[in-house]
Amino acid sequence: MRTLLLLSAFLTPVFAQSSAPAFEGVMATVRISEIKAGGSMDGFMKAMAAHKAWYRSHGVMDNEIFGAPIVIRDEKTHARSYSDKEIMTYHVNPPSGDRDPKQDDAYAAFVKLYRDNSDIKVAYNVCLPKGSFTSVTH
Repeated sequence: MRTLLLLSAFLTPVFAQSSAPAFEGVMATVRISEIKAGGSMDGFMKAMAAHKAWYRSHGVMDNEIFGAPIVIRDEKTHARSYSDKEIMTYHVNPPSGDRDPKQDDAYAAFVKLYRDNSDIKVAYNVCLPKGSFTSVTH
């Protein structure tokens, strides 16, 4: 019991912090999405284009949304090909707080496109090093 209390005393300040740690770079949300049965990579790409267009139509110009194909390597032949079932996406410098536009019907439409075509397998918030993306300013 004493160990549990001692451990709790050390961990409480760590978990009580509400702000993100200091970093040098640009925040990004990185996701790996899996194309659903009945969905398509083309449908996913349309969702991603609508996602970016939604931000632009709401005045957010300093973020970037793009996808990167997952490369699959055949263990026997070492041949490489692109996955038609998975894609990695980046949302660089996503707005938050006051900068995040209010969700509307157009927002619901691109979210529906994503959901009709894919499931998010994993998502991370990361700090990209300064200079990683020259088109995005922070």
